[in-house]
Amino acid sequence: MDISKEVMADLMYVAIKMTTKMDFRSVRKLLSSGIISSYRELSDFERFKDADSFDIDGSLKDKILGLKAREGIIRKVADGYAELMVKNNIFTVSSLDKDYPYNFRVQSGMPQVFFGKGRRDLLKDMSLCGSACCVGSRDASKYALYAAEKFSSELSEKGITIVSGMALGTDRSAHLGAVNKPGSTVAVLAGGPERIYPPENQDVYAQITAQGLVISEMPPGMQVLRQYFPSRNRLIAGLSDCCMIMEAGEISGTLHTASFAASQGKDVFVLPNSIYFSKAKGGMKLIEDGAKVLLSPDNVIDSVTEAILYRRLECPNLFDDSKAKDLPSAVASEILRVRKKADTDPEAMSDDEWKVIIKDELSIGPRNIDELCSSIALPFYRLSRLVISMQCSGQICDENGKYALTIV
Repeated sequence: MDISKEVMADLMYVAIKMTTKMDFRSVRKLLSSGIISSYRELSDFERFKDADSFDIDGSLKDKILGLKAREGIIRKVADGYAELMVKNNIFTVSSLDKDYPYNFRVQSGMPQVFFGKGRRDLLKDMSLCGSACCVGSRDASKYALYAAEKFSSELSEKGITIVSGMALGTDRSAHLGAVNKPGSTVAVLAGGPERIYPPENQDVYAQITAQGLVISEMPPGMQVLRQYFPSRNRLIAGLSDCCMIMEAGEISGTLHTASFAASQGKDVFVLPNSIYFSKAKGGMKLIEDGAKVLLSPDNVIDSVTEAILYRRLECPNLFDDSKAKDLPSAVASEILRVRKKADTDPEAMSDDEWKVIIKDELSIGPRNIDELCSSIALPFYRLSRLVISMQCSGQICDENGKYALTIV
């Protein structure tokens, strides 16, 4: 495994972050000032030799001078990362790479570089076919463990990638349910990508790195520390199109993941449980605060379908790939199912199913009500009612007399 110039620049950037005071805000200031055009240029120490002449604040200037002073240490740390990457068959994924996850690209606070081990192609598949995170208690009940494995298995069978944190309990069940299915699974770790934590999950780690993908923003060799878990949870939520909470107490890291997902504008689903069960009170509180009740994999499929429809509208080039036609996409299967039902038994169609068809029509481009009536063959009175409902909920908008999908 050769380390390319670009990957070495990625490792230098990570080493700079880990060994100096140069944080993401500082890098952003350097980019906006034109001193660098890419984070990779941070490893070009020669460009900072005249730092005293830069038109930047004193604090940032001190950080730049600190880079030059610690050049030897930074290079040594980056070389150590490279050695561990080769030894453990680890790769880097950069925001400059084409397969950098779409969900990371459109959100703030996601890592410029992260590390992976396993199937890199899953990153592209997730953007095309969708993803859902499945999280919950480490000491989950048999009910929650059963649900985690069953939901993950059925969703992965549809091509949806299941994301979790490889902890004991719920995470383990979710990974095992999905890993050998078409959608497979991604485990987000709190330490280096070669650090198996907890050690009891060595068997799961082996399966995931063979059939799925392990990622971490922490470089190779980094130990698992308690303070890294909240950051890991933000990546689990960030990588996913929606979030499934199987079980959570009132004080739980699972609630952090739900909070991150909600703040990112994603649907949060909670498996219903007894209000008298202490380990489920955190989840029940989420429902009280507006989370959706998880009753069926169809709930998640609808949410993922909507996310991919927006993605297809906002970034059509993402789908200009022959592989997109071959993947077992949750979007394609759901739309085909609903359209077949509309042809064979239109009277049995629910409003939500008709809305799937409306959104699919509008993903092609804006349409007026007459054009929608013609293509969908739905009575005007019913179609107009559905369109008004979708407008009120913010799913579509009126653009000069034509309806269009709203990108949120």
